[in-house]
Amino acid sequence: MATEITDAELQKLLSERLSQNEISKRTGIPRSTLRRRFQEMGVPKVYKGVHLGLSMGTPPPVAITEAWDELTELLDWWRSRKRALQMDGDTEQETERKTYHVQKRYIEAIQRASDLEHVSITEIVNLAFAQFFAERK
Repeated sequence: MATEITDAELQKLLSERLSQNEISKRTGIPRSTLRRRFQEMGVPKVYKGVHLGLSMGTPPPVAITEAWDELTELLDWWRSRKRALQMDGDTEQETERKTYHVQKRYIEAIQRASDLEHVSITEIVNLAFAQFFAERK
């Protein structure tokens, strides 16, 4: 009978990287029973369609290696953005959402500056306002 398959035999099928569907077909064990048995065996859950093929000591996929500098730059930008947003107690740095009508060319320029400087659009707009009002004094 299919349920008489030992845990060792199930582990061997798992080590062959067979899906639960394939193991179910080969052994005749219903998938619900397999899930329960795997849980009892302490087999970690596998999420549908997700397998990165990474383990300790395995070199990263080529795509990650090629994009490493860009990923590092993105991470640095994200961390500095988080730090800027976490300035606690500084009420001068507090922001509020407000709508202003701006010429399209400035909207595009603000976006470009934000991308080039790796800062938020809010920071670019605040710098522009600060410069404008500093000149008025």
